[in-house]
Amino acid sequence: MPEPSEYVPWRLVNPVGRESCRWQCRDGRWVALELGHDDEIGRVVVTDSTGRRELVEAYESALALARHWRT
Repeated sequence: MPEPSEYVPWRLVNPVGRESCRWQCRDGRWVALELGHDDEIGRVVVTDSTGRRELVEAYESALALARHWRT
């Protein structure tokens, strides 16, 4: 568990565009999930404000990755 001085709160905010959910930090960083479409159909796309983007096979895996990226 992070030290209290290292804790930065994230909150669930309104999704943007095709996102299904988005978490945003008060410092402006964000992490979002989007259901894949076109060539990515059947997968979940996890993106963040630094430009990271990863495809995962299951929504539960996407939630876990998003949680990891928020730490």
